[in-house]
Amino acid sequence: MEHKLKIISFDVDGTLVDSGYNDLIWFKEIPELVAKKKKINFEQSVKYVTDEYTKLGEYNLNWYDISYWITYFGIKVSPEKILEKYESKINIFPEVIPLLEKLRNKFILVITTAMPREFLKPKIKKLEKYFKFSFSALSDFKKLKNAEIYSKISKILNLCPEQILHIGDHWEFDYLAARKAGMNVIYLDRSKTKKGKLIIHNLGEVTKIIDNINQ
Repeated sequence: MEHKLKIISFDVDGTLVDSGYNDLIWFKEIPELVAKKKKINFEQSVKYVTDEYTKLGEYNLNWYDISYWITYFGIKVSPEKILEKYESKINIFPEVIPLLEKLRNKFILVITTAMPREFLKPKIKKLEKYFKFSFSALSDFKKLKNAEIYSKISKILNLCPEQILHIGDHWEFDYLAARKAGMNVIYLDRSKTKKGKLIIHNLGEVTKIIDNINQ
């Protein structure tokens, strides 16, 4: 069967790992450093820093770039030092490793994320043995995840989009963009606000949908 699934692609943040690591960096460490520099209290710094993030917005590539923010806020610290400080706090969702163990012998597993590779590296240290390829939209393509990026990834993998299943938790960057590129898609909604046959609330539900696609 020409279009049988061969590759399963996973987003990372919110899909494989929770937001705790990101939150510690963006809403604890950066505000603490800014508070010291500006001589303001932590609560004032959190508000100031968060307002600056919001002004820039998630559609601007710099929003994801820790080096940009270090320069922007005039903090004297290396990105590596910040990223390493909280590495032990990275939390993989409990159903992830059992699922990857099940899938690794039947499919090629890949990562497709928006985040820069410097953020990706620590997050997948304990998971990288399961994945044959990883793609960072920002580091590899200098763009956010969109249909064009997913199409390029299909070509790099030398497969039809229909032979790839992408799973992620962002409605626009994961679900809509990958579907527009012709891939099979599953939307992971851990908040349980959406319902549908291609919407799941836990990665443990993935195998049933894969079986349906492959029938």
